[in-house]
Amino acid sequence: MRGRAEWDEGQNETTRDVLERVDIVAFSFSLRGKKKGCPLNHLDGRNGYITLNDALSGDWRVFDDLTDMLLETYASIPAVVEGGWKVST
Repeated sequence: MRGRAEWDEGQNETTRDVLERVDIVAFSFSLRGKKKGCPLNHLDGRNGYITLNDALSGDWRVFDDLTDMLLETYASIPAVVEGGWKVST
């Protein structure tokens, strides 16, 4: 699968808003069962998440959705967006 070049600005804005507010619904509710954190999609097709505890402490660590392995650590919310991630919608 070929990835996208970038997310549109509306998706980026939603991502910044959800992460800045630490939107409890985005971090806690899932129709698919146990929720690991706020679900994210990457431009290259990967899926990941940021845990609620990390978001509350300002640690922007993205974990792989399937393996729970740490994929990347970012210094800020803008860095998460610039790294190609968006909140799953």
